Amino acid sequence: MKQTERASIMRIVSDMLKADAIIDTREIEFLDSIKSKYSIKKEDEILGASYSLSEAISVLVNSSEALKQELLNDLINASLSDDYCAREEALLLISTRMCLSSTEQSATIISMNTSNIFIVPTQILYVESEFDNDINWEINESYREIKTEMRLAGFDFVYIPKIANHYRSITSSELLRITEFLYPKASPERVQTVTKQLQNLSTSEFCRDQLSGKLGVKEFSNIAPSLMIKIGDSIVNDKRMANFLIVELDKNVLKTVRNIVDSFAQYYHTININNLKQEKGRFIYTGFYKQIFDLFMLRKGIKSSVVVDIYRNEIRFPEADAKIEKLHRREKALYTLFLLESASGGINFVKPETPRQFAKYKKRMEAVQTKYKLIYKKFGGEPENAPDISVSEIRLPMIALIKKQLKSLEGVLFHVDDYMIQRNMFGNYCVSIHPSLCCCCGLDSKDINTLSDSIEWQKISAL
Repeated sequence: MKQTERASIMRIVSDMLKADAIIDTREIEFLDSIKSKYSIKKEDEILGASYSLSEAISVLVNSSEALKQELLNDLINASLSDDYCAREEALLLISTRMCLSSTEQSATIISMNTSNIFIVPTQILYVESEFDNDINWEINESYREIKTEMRLAGFDFVYIPKIANHYRSITSSELLRITEFLYPKASPERVQTVTKQLQNLSTSEFCRDQLSGKLGVKEFSNIAPSLMIKIGDSIVNDKRMANFLIVELDKNVLKTVRNIVDSFAQYYHTININNLKQEKGRFIYTGFYKQIFDLFMLRKGIKSSVVVDIYRNEIRFPEADAKIEKLHRREKALYTLFLLESASGGINFVKPETPRQFAKYKKRMEAVQTKYKLIYKKFGGEPENAPDISVSEIRLPMIALIKKQLKSLEGVLFHVDDYMIQRNMFGNYCVSIHPSLCCCCGLDSKDINTLSDSIEWQKISAL
């Protein structure tokens, strides 16, 4: 047996014994028998403690069928070693069984750092990175039955479109007032942005922008239609990690739900039923409703648009409630130029070697400088005083200063490097964010449009 397998077994078994937060002497005796059976040494225990539950499961998925079956039998014995199977133990048991058994529904475990947000353990969340028409139709058709099945098992089914409907049932003015009350430190602009996002929220956007973008769990950027069930927490390298069972769905959603509920009921019978209801005129601020608000208000790693605001002489990131500070108009104009040109591949400043190519290069640089002068003027500068950005000794320090200011927003902007001016694989300087995030605004700071939709800015780009 490989050390990685022994370490993974130790991680899963130790999580099982810690699941109910009570360590019985009989469980310690059982642990000793497991260590002896699988020849687990001290170094295996130490390595196992550094694994997340997700990593441990990933290792054992590739183990022999005999080892997996033996481990599943041992986990059943572990859960009953103190004559009682707690809810957390039951969840971990069925999760491990679904992931390691080839006859079960396609399933995996994801472990994530949730130190910035508390996720209620009784929730089952529907997730998808791209809208699946068939699965969503099935959920809507059987929504009442799905919700009832889960509720009787002690779970609360969370379906993002229903959450968005709830927020839309509240008038925009009332939702703004409630949000301002709950988050008094948030700016009015940020409050308005978040409330609008919540009212138009979709499952795919939530997975890509919040779970993947903000919490940094890359699996959610490309996840099939699935149910996400919290199965407990682990301590990994002194950090608390939340573990989630991800069960992939086929068209018969209700059947999958019943299979999960029936498997859970084999080991645990709930006595608690969640009676939380959505009603018109009531604003729910508990469970997932609170979590989703907290997550949207969390400043860490927000994917934001970039707004060029020549009327207030600033470049800001409205969704992140931030802006670039301490830049002169020359840097603001340069950054705007790259935002404008990135959609067409960026700008190449490398001088060619042949005279014929140099003539074309010189003409191209003159066009780039003309664009820069026009943008420089928009930020209040005199065109004739605009720096010559074709000169690397002038251009590169300006880019370095922009990078320094953007670097200060690390943790505020999701993948802050994408917002920086960098050379791509073709040698072109550009900003990597999608053109749809490159915006401008008019006299009214709320009148925001993409640069590609602005006739004024596209005339400059076409020069």
